[in-house]
Amino acid sequence: MTAPLSVQGIDFSYGHLQVLFGVSLHVDPCEALGLLGTNGAGKSTLLRVVAGLERPTAGTITLDGRDITGVPAEGLGAQGLVLVSGGRAVFTDMTIEENLQMQALAIRHQPALLQERRDKVLTKFPQLGRRLHQPAGRLSGGEQQQLALAKAILLDSRVLCIDELSLGLAPVVVGELMETVREINDEGVAVVIVEQSLNIAAQLCQRSIFLEKGEVRFEGRTADLLEQDDIARAVFFGAG
Repeated sequence: MTAPLSVQGIDFSYGHLQVLFGVSLHVDPCEALGLLGTNGAGKSTLLRVVAGLERPTAGTITLDGRDITGVPAEGLGAQGLVLVSGGRAVFTDMTIEENLQMQALAIRHQPALLQERRDKVLTKFPQLGRRLHQPAGRLSGGEQQQLALAKAILLDSRVLCIDELSLGLAPVVVGELMETVREINDEGVAVVIVEQSLNIAAQLCQRSIFLEKGEVRFEGRTADLLEQDDIARAVFFGAG
């Protein structure tokens, strides 16, 4: 069976500074894959490259077997790949309703489909439905993350990339968001999640990749990663 997402030999540089070196990974159907590493390891950059926000200097990216290398982000949502960016995935000066409308532009000419997906989103996040006309900037950090996930669901993604789900949020809020991600994954969406927290990755992902200085240092079961003392220390304490 074709992997929903495959990344092969990705290099990427910011000007003369290379930050990714031959990174390869794949995500199996219905899998949740953890992407771990210390600050500056290249995790978020890799997601930006995968999502079409940056263009790699080498390597290929395929989505359901189709080469999407270099396809800009605005062309990937309709193809089934969506990125939820850490801490900046909503338009704070727009209402919740306007955020959803902006996300749904690709299906605006299919009113029945749009209504079906909108109903699904508001069923999953009823608190958003009660506040549709409030600016997203008035939402708490956790509620903004809920809106970001709602926007991803609206596009009916095949692959959902999430950058720092837990960033700056209270543990109880993180727990609620994790449950939502599990539900999305259980519905058949492949998930790639960048996390600083090894504990969160272990709860969501059976398999993980560990990046260090732009290279893959570990790939395998997250449970096995927990037993790698040097890597675990790097994640928990930011060493290396």
